[in-house]
Amino acid sequence: MGNKFFSDLSSFVYNPSITNYFLQDPFDPPESYPELPFVVRTDKKNKIYPMVRQLMGNLRMDEQNIGTEFWNPFKDLAKPGDIVVIKPNLITHWHYLSRQALYSTVVHGSIIRPLIDYLNLAMRGRGKIIIADNPIVATDFKALMRFTGIQEMATKLNERGYVEIVVLDLRPKILREKAGGDFYYLDQEGDPSGYVDIDLGKESLFSEFDDRESIRYYTLADPSVDHIDPKFKGKGETDKYHNSKNHIYTISRSILHADLFINIAKMKTHCKAGVTLLLKNVVGVVYGKGCIPHWRQGIPPDGDSSPYYPPTFYTCLQKFYIKLRRWMRIHRVPGFRGFRNFLQKHDFIVGQYKHLEHGNWRGNDTLWRTILDLNRILIYADKNGLMRDEPQRKYFGLVDGIISQQGEGPMAGKPTLTSIIFGGFNPVAVDALVIKAMGISPRLIKSVSKAWAFNKWRISPNGHFDISLPQTEVPIFNFTLPKGWR
Repeated sequence: MGNKFFSDLSSFVYNPSITNYFLQDPFDPPESYPELPFVVRTDKKNKIYPMVRQLMGNLRMDEQNIGTEFWNPFKDLAKPGDIVVIKPNLITHWHYLSRQALYSTVVHGSIIRPLIDYLNLAMRGRGKIIIADNPIVATDFKALMRFTGIQEMATKLNERGYVEIVVLDLRPKILREKAGGDFYYLDQEGDPSGYVDIDLGKESLFSEFDDRESIRYYTLADPSVDHIDPKFKGKGETDKYHNSKNHIYTISRSILHADLFINIAKMKTHCKAGVTLLLKNVVGVVYGKGCIPHWRQGIPPDGDSSPYYPPTFYTCLQKFYIKLRRWMRIHRVPGFRGFRNFLQKHDFIVGQYKHLEHGNWRGNDTLWRTILDLNRILIYADKNGLMRDEPQRKYFGLVDGIISQQGEGPMAGKPTLTSIIFGGFNPVAVDALVIKAMGISPRLIKSVSKAWAFNKWRISPNGHFDISLPQTEVPIFNFTLPKGWR
């Protein structure tokens, strides 16, 4: 695959006249392009498609043929017979503000369609494109597919004779609600290729804690942990995967079977990681969430649950509100949704502490390690899950910033119109560029600033922390960070 993955070449396309996504699936281009003779249907209202096309030109993909009928931007990344995995951010089907606000949370199908056309060109109709993600367990995947148009797009393009396109929900379990208000887990197929455990051992970025037997790793996906109480110190599910002997991540095999991995992230802030861009988006390749450390119990220096322990009444109030909301839901009390949304929007009473719990602050010293470990696995693990010395698959990254999200991201932040997309061949380089456009210092975001701290299975584009802006200065949007980061 050459050294393209280690290139810091990244670029963007900014068009402030774009105010929304193109909503008519399968998101046909606005005109016929000479390099795409098989695309015969057009819709002149689609303004998203040309942005993605221009981005590939800005990145000098198949530079010698740009502007001609021979242009084939993915020719160095995909070939006939390949398996290409497209991993968009599809975290949830719901935003507490409105359905319209959900556009700031998930990747829309109109961003993906141009990539499929140019992949179909490079693959000459032979191979497979897999669009896959691992949303949170309560997500209604069918509702999400209707909202994004992704499944309908895939179905229609398959009918037109494209390379095979498959949409996968990688979750092995989903959360459902009974009529009485109780929740239960329902098994489903998940990844049809199965899953594999990958142990990074002493090469994991968590290995520096291996001599501390008292360390406890927590994740919100673990129901056995009291997430409300920052003083809780019991063992949780994540400790089975991360301890003094092992650092194991369970990965979807369909991801590892990819010859090319296309990562499509949203331009969003994140309460634990600061931002969620290309590097953070890789969390969706994991089976379940139990093996993903999000924070460590306690306060610094050993823990990073919060900067200090809040008063006891805070924990009591939080638990009271949880019970009250559950009671209102079970008994179908009128105004339940409005009450829940009011609490979420206004941080009623406990807002002073709410955004400093379970690692929701800039002192989180855990999640960045998980993020970088997973990116190393993505690049260096072979199809059987064995870590190799050389990159095992090609990579392309795109960040969707048409409608972005700031504040209490990644699911409860404020939608923000930014009308921009970013792309490149290395996630660290692209994330650094996007972070600068967000008006945030890349040094503040540890998943970027710490990416140069190791050489084994490195993912940084060069040997030192030095990411340059492209020749054209990127616009600065001055995003508001989550409260715990302010």
